[in-house]
Amino acid sequence: MDFKDVLASEHATRKFTDQRVSEKTVIKVIEEAQRTPSLLNSQPWRIYVAEGEVAKAIRKDHEDKVLAHEEPHEDFASLLKVEWDTFPSKNMATMSETLDYFLRGESDDFDQAQIKLFNAPVIVFLTIPKKSPAWSIFDLGAFSQTLMLAANNRGLSTMPAHAFVKYPDVIRKYLDIPEDESIGIGIGLGYPNKKAAINNYKSKRVPLDEVLKIKKDI
Repeated sequence: MDFKDVLASEHATRKFTDQRVSEKTVIKVIEEAQRTPSLLNSQPWRIYVAEGEVAKAIRKDHEDKVLAHEEPHEDFASLLKVEWDTFPSKNMATMSETLDYFLRGESDDFDQAQIKLFNAPVIVFLTIPKKSPAWSIFDLGAFSQTLMLAANNRGLSTMPAHAFVKYPDVIRKYLDIPEDESIGIGIGLGYPNKKAAINNYKSKRVPLDEVLKIKKDI
């Protein structure tokens, strides 16, 4: 696929179909993501894939915990307890407003999609060692983006979401993730449900002149 098309096709898929994803394709996507650069070639990430009955079990246990109103206790919880700066806060508020307008009373579909972990047939969980510098989080983000672009290039849709990692005990129940690794992010892979209106929403990007400054002369 042309790189412009890969970029254009990348957006959050909030409801997947039950269509099976080839394990061979998933492995190729992860193999391609391995080309991601990292600090001093540290490659701090580890990859755990849930599919088939394991993915179904994780989705079901997650739903049960949400409906029981269990508080999230993600491994990266401390990183979420920050005061956001004005600029990103404004961008998040804009997305919230545009999403509410787009849904126009169908917000239940959006909430249900998160509760059911978007019906993702494949979930990729990415970890880094708990003994990691902050830079490893940057490396994990870079790996995540490379993985999603590689997936899109192979005809898969993706959904990176905080919801996937809200209950690390559920993930560790089904996947052999050591306690000395932090579960940083989960990414759903699959094929989009074309009948789901929530899959048509695309968030806007800030105009380039608001984020880019180029200086040539002293």
